[in-house]
Amino acid sequence: MLLLVLFAGYWCCVTLFPHVHRIDGCVYVHSHPYSGTSGNPAHSHTAQQFQLIAHLSLLVLAVGALVVFVRALVGRIFHFRLRRPAVRQGAPMRSFALRAPPVC
Repeated sequence: MLLLVLFAGYWCCVTLFPHVHRIDGCVYVHSHPYSGTSGNPAHSHTAQQFQLIAHLSLLVLAVGALVVFVRALVGRIFHFRLRRPAVRQGAPMRSFALRAPPVC
């Protein structure tokens, strides 16, 4: 239940609260709860906070790439494997011919 609440909170923050800061010709886009509009949020951040946002974004990207790389080295890749359909032994295979409905 806790994971569901955490995921819902994360999803809401990312989906409902993205906004833009324009500082010195640079555009910073991130999301967290705030007041104001998305083009003009009623708050600001320090240079250190923008640096932290950039480092955390890079960390998430690097960890994701590392996980994919390590799984590829081990021989596990991210895809769904095809499985044979489950068929009861001795049960006849039924096929249905598709046709248009009768017309009066």
